[in-house]
Amino acid sequence: MGNISNNITYKEATKSNTAKRYGIKNEPNDFQLQNMKMVANECFQPLREMHKKAIGISSFLRSKKLNQHPAINGSKTSQHLQGLYSKLEEGAIDIDADIYDNGITNKEIFNWLKDNVQFDQLIWEYGTDKEPAWVHISFRKGANRNMMLTAYKKQNGYSGYSLRK
Repeated sequence: MGNISNNITYKEATKSNTAKRYGIKNEPNDFQLQNMKMVANECFQPLREMHKKAIGISSFLRSKKLNQHPAINGSKTSQHLQGLYSKLEEGAIDIDADIYDNGITNKEIFNWLKDNVQFDQLIWEYGTDKEPAWVHISFRKGANRNMMLTAYKKQNGYSGYSLRK
């Protein structure tokens, strides 16, 4: 299988430690694959080309079965499903600077994406007020909301989200 974009291989885009651990197939259908290519080219490639350094991906595609698995407990509307349910041209990717030691921080990635690409949602995922643990960005063709959020763990262990300015 060819690359998703200039700097994302198919293997990297479909990799999931959870899927591997539980023997879950994590492969896109043709519609999802097209959405993945769109998200990669609209959101990831500009970042990668600007920094000219390897930038890690912690999550891209989630198959229906993987998204529903208790270890993930993903939302039925998760954009990591790459349009599976919504049938929209949309998708999401999680970017983590900590995967490679290249001098780029997740905060820098968040701020660069905020200022330089179109997005549906840009999420400062967990971490601290000074540095997110990773950055989630999604893209929805023709309908981006430009919504910035902060993800946090609620007392019950589930994720909560607040608007970020």
